[in-house]
Amino acid sequence: MEGQKISVAVFDKIADRYEAIAKFLSLGILPLWLKRLLKGVERGEKVLDLACGSGILFGELSKKFNTVVGLDYSLPMLLVAKEKRIPNAYLVRGDALKLPFKGETFDTVVVSLGLRHFEDTESSLREIFRVLKKGGTLHILEVGIPQNPLLEKIFLLFLKAVVLPLGKILSREEVFEHLFGSIVRFPHGDKLLRLLKEVGFEEATYEGVTFGIAYIYRAKK
Repeated sequence: MEGQKISVAVFDKIADRYEAIAKFLSLGILPLWLKRLLKGVERGEKVLDLACGSGILFGELSKKFNTVVGLDYSLPMLLVAKEKRIPNAYLVRGDALKLPFKGETFDTVVVSLGLRHFEDTESSLREIFRVLKKGGTLHILEVGIPQNPLLEKIFLLFLKAVVLPLGKILSREEVFEHLFGSIVRFPHGDKLLRLLKEVGFEEATYEGVTFGIAYIYRAKK
């Protein structure tokens, strides 16, 4: 569980600054990524915003769903999310690997910049599959590594020269190492697509955004 402890520690420390930091690290493009992610999300009865963090998606999700459930393990993050005061949004503190919901509860699950922080990607996807209704959809936004070799080198240099030093300023050694390592170790692109299919999802697709420094994945149960 050490990886999860470090991940939670990261977000506990930066909860009140998370949205500003996320926007900075995305070179200011995060709002466009989120808009593109949500554009493909159809209206429904109930949505799970998994690893909801500060509730950055609550406002838009509340327009498409009667009930928005935001789950996160970081209590400081949930307290920030609570300040959004979205009437039909409900907060739950819980573990992404052991979701506290019955099977086939949600029409849609959205994970924005959170999947790579889970200790076990496959286990979290199986839990998502379990709580989705048949015909339900999964939508994931995650930082990626460009497939173009030159862009990959430039992006990794940016991570080392900007992300790591920023992490040093924010908190302890293991925190900024986690921010970098979580991106490098994550199964990007086709690897995640194969994992989604192995779990049981169908119609799994992905698209690169901003030259492949982020990806949007979609799949159906």
